[in-house]
Amino acid sequence: MAITRPALRGTMGSTTYYEITMTARELTNSVRPARETDDWASASIDERIQREVNRSRVMSTIVPYLAQHPDRFFGSFIVLVPKGAVEFEPLAELVGNLPAAYRSSSDNIGYLTIDKGELIALDGQHRLLAFREVIQGGTHLGPHWSEVGDDEVCVLLIEAESAQKTRRIFNKVNRHAKPTGRSDNIITSEDDGYALVTRRLLDADLGAPFAERVIKEQQYEPVNWTSNTLSQKTWRLTTISALYETVQDILTYEGYKKFSEKESPVAPDEETLQTAYEKVASWWEEILLMDAFRNALRDPETIPNTRYDADEPHTLLMRPVGQIALVRGLVYALTTGNGTLSLYDAVRRANRLDFSCPPSSVWRDTIVRADGRMVARKEAYDLAARLIAYMIAADHMSEETKQRLWEDWNKARGKDPHSELDELEEHEQPEELPEPLEV
Repeated sequence: MAITRPALRGTMGSTTYYEITMTARELTNSVRPARETDDWASASIDERIQREVNRSRVMSTIVPYLAQHPDRFFGSFIVLVPKGAVEFEPLAELVGNLPAAYRSSSDNIGYLTIDKGELIALDGQHRLLAFREVIQGGTHLGPHWSEVGDDEVCVLLIEAESAQKTRRIFNKVNRHAKPTGRSDNIITSEDDGYALVTRRLLDADLGAPFAERVIKEQQYEPVNWTSNTLSQKTWRLTTISALYETVQDILTYEGYKKFSEKESPVAPDEETLQTAYEKVASWWEEILLMDAFRNALRDPETIPNTRYDADEPHTLLMRPVGQIALVRGLVYALTTGNGTLSLYDAVRRANRLDFSCPPSSVWRDTIVRADGRMVARKEAYDLAARLIAYMIAADHMSEETKQRLWEDWNKARGKDPHSELDELEEHEQPEELPEPLEV
């Protein structure tokens, strides 16, 4: 059956394309994903991967977004149509006596009819399959499932000219589609509860712990929210990405669930977000009373020197990796304490630790290498956090927990904790854990 729609015509390079809208139901009934049997498809591994459908991603992420979110929105689909399958009638041919101001553009505005051939999605196959799942689904998918079929989506139509040209377009569209960076996602997400709470930590109207402030008659922003890293000379205290990590750890400890966009495509309600923010803010207000942070916020000019001097006792706390490990270590300590250790006491104990990181330090090969480079991996954060928890809450730890930490810490430092000592050189022998704080 022919499809006729209002359309815009455009040209980029040698390619003419047409932009129309279709309902999601029309799209799923008339367009199918690209597959290996298409005569333009290459056998290259790159394009096979691009055509491969990740059904798990469709079902766990895109389908819930469509069925559960009233503000759902997608960008354009790019669809291949057979050569000669479309007929475009410019407005100038349909309407006489157009005003002079409209005549120059009327050749590219009109109506397009598709009356034959198979339509293939060059870009948007996961979204296409998600639409199909929702439209054919049921109420268990979400409250908006029955509305999705009537959603109007933007479709860019390209006529097939040659297998080589089609293959090139398909390859470039998929390969050059760069995902947004982590900082951008945290800044722009309106559905990820962790991101929403993280942004509130920077809100001056809330009097938030990381809000912009005036120090020594100058405006000062403690958080770099444009990048995941800190330059060598920056006075910024941390990054928005590091804060996001700490928000996840704190809220998980405090019992908040289904806060990420992966777990729930719809944002938590305002009351839940506000109580979650207050929990996280109270944690950071306590942490920022530690000497390292209090000194930094009193005089941000000192931050770069502290951050890059391995012998400074606060150096690791001026680095995002160290801040993530600190918060996670506090969480581990409180979990180990099982209600017998307060956040106040845990922070006061952590304030007494030495966070310098020369090659001889206890932190070597946890979150920092002997050459001073940071180790920004989950395993590194976890090991450093466990070490922090041990040093501030060993009195609450089981012997089994201490033993596992001793083994993992020595393995990270290149020592085999299970070797026979008499078979090892002195420098190869496992080390004892550092002495925990006296409390």
